[in-house]
Amino acid sequence: MSDIIAIFWDFEHLHQALMLDKHGHPGHKKANGRLQPKMVSVEAVVDYARSLGQVLTNEAFGNWHWMARYREPLLLEETVLVQVFPEDQYAPADVFSSLVTRIERFIRDNEDVTKVVLVGMDNDYVKLVEALKALGCHVHGLGTDSLKDDALRETCDEFKDYYDLEGAKRPTANSGSQAQDLPKYYLRIAAQQGVRMPLPQVMWVGIDIYSSFLRDFGQFQSFKELDDECYNQLSQDMPGATMTEVKKIRQVLFKCYLFRPSEDGQISFQENIQTLADIEDCYFELMLKRIANNLREATDYTALSLALTGTDESAARLEKMHGEINSKEDTEEQ
Repeated sequence: MSDIIAIFWDFEHLHQALMLDKHGHPGHKKANGRLQPKMVSVEAVVDYARSLGQVLTNEAFGNWHWMARYREPLLLEETVLVQVFPEDQYAPADVFSSLVTRIERFIRDNEDVTKVVLVGMDNDYVKLVEALKALGCHVHGLGTDSLKDDALRETCDEFKDYYDLEGAKRPTANSGSQAQDLPKYYLRIAAQQGVRMPLPQVMWVGIDIYSSFLRDFGQFQSFKELDDECYNQLSQDMPGATMTEVKKIRQVLFKCYLFRPSEDGQISFQENIQTLADIEDCYFELMLKRIANNLREATDYTALSLALTGTDESAARLEKMHGEINSKEDTEEQ
């Protein structure tokens, strides 16, 4: 039996995010308060939802006064438009309360809905996702990096980047914007390869924290203890750090094969991990294989250093390591 799908959009939120991706903050601000260009491929989003099952409803919330250019695709996709008036005519409508109330009521009244697609939403909707999952729904999120949605991505059962949809076009930026966006693009490649990271500055501090654990080799009885200690230290160095970021740090390092199988009920490091540099090398090797080896173009090591550490200081080290990795792989193939 096909899954029954309900689609709900914070439409303006996604539109505004795509505007930021294309124009940056200055261009985005100039476009506010006037008829908006068509940025969102409504067809691509709905086609994605249809790939999951049979669409029962497709509802989009926003201030439609400035969105007349979306008229045709919204009508073709039988989108139910919900008008929400903003407090400030130059700001997106605040649809949060209306959306949450509508979605929860709809799911309770339609028990046959098995999957919900949430489009253009951010971390404010985490509790909604948890509530939908408690009602038995499989929740799919859909957004882009310009939305503040890290926690939402973690909470959804599945999350897809808008630009990964068939038919969705990534905006063409000028060379200056491309250079600025390249580190984010590299992190997106890593995410596509199964490595979801916290912010690079947070990850880099986390690696330093893990090196401090080398002095107390084998002191942790569980990953929970490890996460708790990392959180204690990270929150001292970076007030406002979250446990979600801590778990991302540990998950990335787990993919680096940093830990060895437990022999005595304690978590410890592989025997070859002796120094901070050893941990950094493991991290860089993983990310070079997941990012640099999956690019169609030449690697920009300065941008890669920014993506992995938050600074450009490791560019030469990354370039040298990448050359050594490629040489080793070529030798093994011969």
